[in-house]
Amino acid sequence: MSPQLVLTVIGAINILMGIAIYIGAENIVTGGAFNDALINSQSTKVGTYMHEALAAFMISFGFIALLNRDMENAPAKKLLFAIGVAYVINLTSVVLHVLNPEVHPPVPAVLITLILAAAAFYTSTVSD
Repeated sequence: MSPQLVLTVIGAINILMGIAIYIGAENIVTGGAFNDALINSQSTKVGTYMHEALAAFMISFGFIALLNRDMENAPAKKLLFAIGVAYVINLTSVVLHVLNPEVHPPVPAVLITLILAAAAFYTSTVSD
């Protein structure tokens, strides 16, 4: 896989996931991501704002990848390695949340992030 292709895919997926999270922020909070005992009007508002902030970050992250997809291979690989590190940090946080019985991270989003991290690391080290 070329670094440019992987940057394009990572960028597009992050933008789409960010838009979906922004649109569904309140439903994520009230729809099963958290223990029902934690849900009230104040926690729903805070959780919605936090998911909107996360969504804005994901969209921004996606645009960074998309806007840098025309870089030469060497700098593109460095960017992909940095993106892989960022995903590992994110996945570490997810693991900590999985260990907390009050929070239930969405499995599809976790799997997508894991696949993107693997693609970023693989392309940053193996591709030509």
